[in-house]
Amino acid sequence: MAALCIASVGVAGKTALCAGIGKKLLGQGKKVGFMMPVAAEAGKSDYKDVESIKEVLNLKEPVEQLCPTFSKHDLGSGLADFEQKLKQEYSMLSKDRDVVLIEGPSGFGLEKVATQTVSAIAESVDAKVIIMLRYAPLEDQSAVAEAAKKLGQRLLGVVVNFVPESRMELATEAEKVVFDKAGITVLGVIPEVRSLLGVSVKELADSLGVQILTGEDKVDGIVENIMLGAMSLDSGISYFSRKANKAAVIRGERADMQLAALETSTRCLVLTGGVKPLSAIVNQAKDKRVPIILVKKDVSGVIADIEQALAQYSFSKPQKLQKFENILNQFFDFKALYHQLGLQA
Repeated sequence: MAALCIASVGVAGKTALCAGIGKKLLGQGKKVGFMMPVAAEAGKSDYKDVESIKEVLNLKEPVEQLCPTFSKHDLGSGLADFEQKLKQEYSMLSKDRDVVLIEGPSGFGLEKVATQTVSAIAESVDAKVIIMLRYAPLEDQSAVAEAAKKLGQRLLGVVVNFVPESRMELATEAEKVVFDKAGITVLGVIPEVRSLLGVSVKELADSLGVQILTGEDKVDGIVENIMLGAMSLDSGISYFSRKANKAAVIRGERADMQLAALETSTRCLVLTGGVKPLSAIVNQAKDKRVPIILVKKDVSGVIADIEQALAQYSFSKPQKLQKFENILNQFFDFKALYHQLGLQA
């Protein structure tokens, strides 16, 4: 019996990777289990993600048994209770299973608690680890590599996700240089496929837990991109014109940027900080039939939630999961995975 923990640096699609790997293993006759022992936030369940995984992997356990028992906030005071509880739950979920997939926390290499938690999961249940990260061409990954090295022999490797197709060759070479230098295997460099990332405005609002202020008749529009409000007025329209079918995330007080976004291909405005839009913005949005979503969080918090929604809905429909499975077959090293987990392909 093998345990595989999939954690991430940021929001990088680890739930989708769990689903993809799990489906692959099921297709080869393996008995697969799943657990997500750490919640993203205190008091916040991840039932939607777990319900999706439960359906994909045909799991019989109730979501309450598979779902988070601790939050990263709770773990700040120590890992002893977490490790004990994890061992108990894992013992039940691993019965008669060939592989148990464990979705670890995000924040590895960036947050001390998240990094320690991944290590604790690996040590407690003798799990191998995959670290996922989102492709960022100008970002130095050496810190992630150094943190990952501390997992030692438990680290299977890293997976780089959401790479623009035009950068695949360059990204593959660049990421391997960084991680090869650290003695870390790159298990996959996964292209960004826009058709997999789409989420409807309604699904986005539901995920954020907020109501739609205007444009209720356009909630089925598909969001494929996220853009933050530009910093200067004169660059607003040209900036927002760079991407179509987007959710424009803009501070509630920046009416200038909101108007600029409405002049371009925008699926919805997401206004942060709980600041209600001016009547001129509301009227313009109604004329353009663009929904407005009002949230209380700041920009960084909203972006994290939207990215989580995009990752979640990327495999919520069978045809999307099938397409993602096909992508993994092409760009993920299953042979290395099976070898390291002691499984026969």
